[in-house]
Amino acid sequence: MKGKNNRYAIFAGGVHLMNGGANSFKVAAPTKKEAVELAEEIAQSEKAIFYSWLNILDIQTGEVVRYSILRGGVLVEQRCS
Repeated sequence: MKGKNNRYAIFAGGVHLMNGGANSFKVAAPTKKEAVELAEEIAQSEKAIFYSWLNILDIQTGEVVRYSILRGGVLVEQRCS
């Protein structure tokens, strides 16, 4: 996505990993729709066996949408109250 303004950053990781932060960054996308599509691809990838969560960060607003990754690459949005 060279040359595009990537507003949405995608992070993924496992529950008990000691690393995190920038190490959990996977990819960025210019639109929310593309970010969700990339998140679904990550959740269904071979590496997803190492991930239990995935977050999409809107870099402009700071809003984060949190997901759990279930078996079979299913993303479930986590609602925080």
